[in-house]
Amino acid sequence: MNKAGESMTLGLVGDEASAAVAGAIPGGRNYEERRDFERQQERLLEESNPGAAMTAEIGGAVLPAVATAGYAAAPTMAGTMLRGGALGALEGGIYGAAEGEGGATDRAQEAGKYAAIGATGGAAAPPIMRGLSAATRGVVDPIASALNAGNQGRANKAMAATLRESGQSPDDLARAVRRAASQGQPEYRTMDALGAPGQRRANGIVRGGGEASEELRDYLASRQADQGDRVAGFTDEAFGLNGRTGQQITDSLTSARGEAADAAYDAARGNAAPVDVRGVLSVIDDRLGPMQGGGVADDAIGGKLARFRNRLAAESPNATRFAPADSVEMSDFDRVLGVKRDIQDEIGAAVRAGRNNEARELTKLVRELDTALESASPQYRAANDSFRESSRVIEAVDEGRAMARPSTRATDNVQRFGQMTPEQQSTARAGYGDEALKRLERNKSPTANRAKEIYGSSKSRTEADAMATDPRLFADRMGRENTMWDTQNMALGGSRTADNLADQNSVGEAAGGLAQAVRNVANFQFGDAVANTGRALGPVLSGQNEGTKKIIANALMSDDPVAAIGRAAISDQRKEALQLVVEGLMRGGNIRALE
Repeated sequence: MNKAGESMTLGLVGDEASAAVAGAIPGGRNYEERRDFERQQERLLEESNPGAAMTAEIGGAVLPAVATAGYAAAPTMAGTMLRGGALGALEGGIYGAAEGEGGATDRAQEAGKYAAIGATGGAAAPPIMRGLSAATRGVVDPIASALNAGNQGRANKAMAATLRESGQSPDDLARAVRRAASQGQPEYRTMDALGAPGQRRANGIVRGGGEASEELRDYLASRQADQGDRVAGFTDEAFGLNGRTGQQITDSLTSARGEAADAAYDAARGNAAPVDVRGVLSVIDDRLGPMQGGGVADDAIGGKLARFRNRLAAESPNATRFAPADSVEMSDFDRVLGVKRDIQDEIGAAVRAGRNNEARELTKLVRELDTALESASPQYRAANDSFRESSRVIEAVDEGRAMARPSTRATDNVQRFGQMTPEQQSTARAGYGDEALKRLERNKSPTANRAKEIYGSSKSRTEADAMATDPRLFADRMGRENTMWDTQNMALGGSRTADNLADQNSVGEAAGGLAQAVRNVANFQFGDAVANTGRALGPVLSGQNEGTKKIIANALMSDDPVAAIGRAAISDQRKEALQLVVEGLMRGGNIRALE
């Protein structure tokens, strides 16, 4: 117990503590006698059962080694040595002060002596341990490489380092990958969730050549080839197209509007009175009268207006064709309604042909006809309002298309969209999505980032946030598509020289490199011989063989980050913690070596 206690408490608890407790008991030995007795018992233990004594001392030393392990690690070797030296000095100082027996001066001297010893041992322990580890790898790694067996330890270390760089935990990665799969993106993998560190690690594997490189390269290329379809599907869903084009939606709405209008206008005819068309005739006469009086020939618009006037005016043999409409003109409701519909058809044809002036003149007639028809039938007003609202819903498709154009401003588009009715917003959304998909289809480049096409500018992001059916879902999906594109671009893009060198290395391997080295020696090219030998044996000696790279590549492509990286991180952490504990034991052993 004394041996373990001394080692556990850096000499604070042991023979002196036991003697102090025993000396306080009345009738027993005094402190000095008890201390000497305890020390005699320890010497007897060391002589009669050295194994038990050593076990007790090492077992006790584990506690301070474990307790200080968390403070001994640093990102660099120099930092670790500095921390180890500081901890060794502290532990040595405590041990020396406890061991001193000649008063404060003696204890201070002993503390200084043991602090120096502890600092030396603490600073030396990290490089010694790293050296032993490197020596072990120097034996194990070449054997594993020769057998082309993957070095799980090296793969774990690489993935654990990548995880640390990402600043995430395995659970964070798992949540990101699961969420992506639940939102329709199972292609999003561990390397994507790791961010830039994962992309750099993928780049290293691809650049290394070999089977692992080909597997990762094929996966990334295949995933990129499907990006256009994924982005198109997400856009279709986000903007409510449901597999239809904007024109199909317009045609469907137009057909439905016509059927509803026919039924509504039929009902309006039932109780309709004769229609007073004096206002309509006045509009026509205002346009045609001056031309007739001045002997000016009718233009194309005038000819159409004259034909519509003949159909609207009362049929009287004594009627003056262009006389002012100062008498009451009464016409049949059906005849006037038919004229209105024909005029609307003419307006549509004029707009499509670019005859804007003709469209404006005919629109004046339609407004006057609507007023006359509404006065003749109260039900016509309701039918007309319904038709007008249906027309605005249809027109919103084109408004949405216009919003998607780069020349429009996001603030204006969002404001206009907010002023629409829910029905108009639905069709404007579809028009916007239809135009976005047309842009996407025009981009034929297989390596282009299709997500950037749809969601790359601040304008498109602002509009999607306001118009998409589920803005958060759409943003998440486009964000992942951008990340996946970045991953494949980092891994597959860049210098073709690097690709060629990697291919050459993977083809030559160790045998080709060594053969070249032999030829170099024969040609007295000793520098090249050393370089070729190093390139040939480098992967073998470091354990970075094809098997190890495949383990890392599989981890990067995994859809289960906890299994792929979590265990690797735990294994690496345990290994590092054990190494720090052993370094702590080395510090303690160095402190007590003087005894």
